[in-house]
Amino acid sequence: MVRVCKDWFPNENNPDKAGFYLEDRLKLQLDVLLKNIKNDWDFTIIITGGGEVRVGKSMLAMQIAAYWTYEIEKRYGKKCPFDVENNFVFEGDKLIKKGNELGSKHPFSALIFDEAGADLEGRKTMQSSTQAVLDYYRECGQYNMLNVLVLPEFFDLPKGIAVTRSIFLINVDYLADENGMFQRGYIDFYSRRTKKWLYIKGKKILDYNCVRSDFGSNKGRFYKFYPINEEEYRKAKHEALKRRETHKRNKFMVQRNALMYLLCGEKQDKEIKSGDKIMTQEALAKRLEQLTAIYVDRTTISDAIMQTKGEINLEEDDDST
Repeated sequence: MVRVCKDWFPNENNPDKAGFYLEDRLKLQLDVLLKNIKNDWDFTIIITGGGEVRVGKSMLAMQIAAYWTYEIEKRYGKKCPFDVENNFVFEGDKLIKKGNELGSKHPFSALIFDEAGADLEGRKTMQSSTQAVLDYYRECGQYNMLNVLVLPEFFDLPKGIAVTRSIFLINVDYLADENGMFQRGYIDFYSRRTKKWLYIKGKKILDYNCVRSDFGSNKGRFYKFYPINEEEYRKAKHEALKRRETHKRNKFMVQRNALMYLLCGEKQDKEIKSGDKIMTQEALAKRLEQLTAIYVDRTTISDAIMQTKGEINLEEDDDST
């Protein structure tokens, strides 16, 4: 382990504790990328958590990005921003916009796609996230940036990102100490060639141990240290989670209203063929109460149908929900 970014994070009480620890084997790999970035390259690294959440992926990502930004200025005299507002993206629909803004103003910067929604929606969010990344590469691949993708599961990525587009993979792990307490801060490293075989073999059985890490049995380490404002980071991520949850609720309401319209409204809007049966709004309300044990007023169904037909604004009638 070596201490890095000492000038950025001085320690007046103990100068030997300035900066933060970075795994020396990982630093060596990052230094190779830093050496080559000036020759019109851009690099993508993937940080996963073996399919799990809250294992420290985001913290490792921000430490890597801090070291990268520090070294870009030190080696090439290019001062790039490093803060929550400029260098973090928590939602896929903002990835291209943030990449264009950062890359056009500050080439060689680090951009972290810290997919907050992966903690909530699993594979479904993973699919939308990977599409956002693919769109981002089509739009922003020319900015000579370090892109850090943070997500729980490596095997959910498409081959184009997992195997071809990314330079290496870091899988974050935790181990139990002698008292059975889980300890975060362990990593396995997979080079381009190694992660290819991990993807091919491990994807079939979802096993990260089927291919030996480049670090072997001696896992790498990292320690808790926030190189950015922790409060700002947590607030930004929390707000992103709330927006995603609101979007999910709104989507649910649209689907619910459409289903009510299909059951009670659509056939009334068309010529009724002989033998067709129409469920009345009263009958649907009663049946929903029987199935869910939740009272549903007929006007709720009526408003849902009208909303689907575009004749009312749902926000004007909160009682209907």
